[in-house]
Amino acid sequence: MASRFHVDPPLPGCNLQSAFGAAAGAPCRVSWVPGSSAFVLEHRGAVFLPSTKYTFRIDAGVRDPAGAENSLDHHWDVTSAPAPQVLATTPGDGATDVPVDSPVVISFNDLMDGQATAAAIHLSPPVPGTRVVANRRDHGRFLVLPGRLLDPATAYTVTIGTGARNEHLQPIQKEAQVRFRTGGLSRGEHALVLAGRRGEAASVVLLTGLGALADGEPAPATTVLSAPRCPAASCGAVSRGAPETAYLEASASPDGRRLAVVEHDETVPGAPPDLHIVDLAGGPDTDVMRGASHPGWSPDGRWLAFGTAQGVHLLDPVADVDRVLPPGDPLAGQPAWSGDGSVLALPVRAVDGTLHVDLADPALGIRYPVPRLGGAASAPALDHDGSELAVHRDGGAGVAEGGWLLRLRGGDPTPRRLGPGITPVAYADPSTLLAVDRATGDTPALVRIGVGAGEVTRLGTGPAASDLDTIAAATSGGEIAFLLADDVGVTQAYIENADGSNPAPLTSFGPGGLEALAVSFAG
Repeated sequence: MASRFHVDPPLPGCNLQSAFGAAAGAPCRVSWVPGSSAFVLEHRGAVFLPSTKYTFRIDAGVRDPAGAENSLDHHWDVTSAPAPQVLATTPGDGATDVPVDSPVVISFNDLMDGQATAAAIHLSPPVPGTRVVANRRDHGRFLVLPGRLLDPATAYTVTIGTGARNEHLQPIQKEAQVRFRTGGLSRGEHALVLAGRRGEAASVVLLTGLGALADGEPAPATTVLSAPRCPAASCGAVSRGAPETAYLEASASPDGRRLAVVEHDETVPGAPPDLHIVDLAGGPDTDVMRGASHPGWSPDGRWLAFGTAQGVHLLDPVADVDRVLPPGDPLAGQPAWSGDGSVLALPVRAVDGTLHVDLADPALGIRYPVPRLGGAASAPALDHDGSELAVHRDGGAGVAEGGWLLRLRGGDPTPRRLGPGITPVAYADPSTLLAVDRATGDTPALVRIGVGAGEVTRLGTGPAASDLDTIAAATSGGEIAFLLADDVGVTQAYIENADGSNPAPLTSFGPGGLEALAVSFAG
């Protein structure tokens, strides 16, 4: 049989006569179907040339096991498909002003071999940590995710080499390139994720898009800060391989251009935290102040509020103006701004450890207690125009524990209880408050509260009860982010609409690596 089986033109790298005796896994092999007179030509190592007509022939003289001879010649034609090619890219070749946080999308006109094609795609100049990800649903679509923000005003090239091949192992015929030049940071909302290895403080800060660009692929995430790891047996207080810097808190400006981050030098025991402002569009890293914490940007991005032992600061980093509000108890958490920036709610801690809330007028530079609100209070949330404040009151001194609502301007000024176990998160809209409900006898959950009638609606999706403190709300109030362990137990950052619809992952960390430790919104 082997001497009577032919193909014209010959398959490169395939000797058909030798193929009948080749072992399993050989580049070119003929195997007989058990219990049948049929055979199969396997040629994974000798693929067809593209767009080529092949004629297969079996000469007369073939005999069956009983000795009967086939006296006829048999032949049939097979025409191979065209070679795959790059169909489109984003950005296109020659594009300019490409955002430095933007992934590169490559689409082929065929279903591609994911592993081989991803390995054939390269970014130049190279960026450490860059990943090429195949879309799980659309096998013709690939994402190039740079390992960090690209440099602004810089020329880059993505090369798609001839190792890229389709699912039938047919490679592209010639190398393709996409050349583009970067601009600044993309506009629109982003999410900010602090991540670290299990058991460690945050060692990486990621800027992500708000969900995937297409079904079947991860949300684009770019590393903006990554702590160096100790290369020696020890580096001060840390051992080999441990991060030398911990990122304790981070807050991105609403325009997404600047990052306020509180860093801690892990190599020095007892070192105070250090507040930095990082220009994400390629500008400088400014060391603002040692001993600072709890940074929070105003909605217009002009002012950064933060706390030190000297008080609550309002910093304009562009004009280099640092105003300190009148003295009072120190900040115990990130300040909450009203949507229009006219009012600032300060979660503070008294000398005896009691949490309470102060208010401030940033324009006038004044600070004052919340009217008609006595006792311990925490978790302040302001509506858009600063006319309404929601807090959690801890009970005691004749005050019932739970969520409370106060009109600061207009309406009845009497504090109104929203219910036991309610801790405000943020206003989703002028009439709806997002809150955590930890009422006794029910599973803790994220809820929506109609501030008019006080009706409570539990959201069907969201973080687990153990992760309810991780919730963050977008400035618009329309979306929330939170942490949640995935199916294999890795903590990821997620996003969903404020009504609980359309949950989607923001990160896709694998087992044994990074995990999400905190998430917030930027822009």
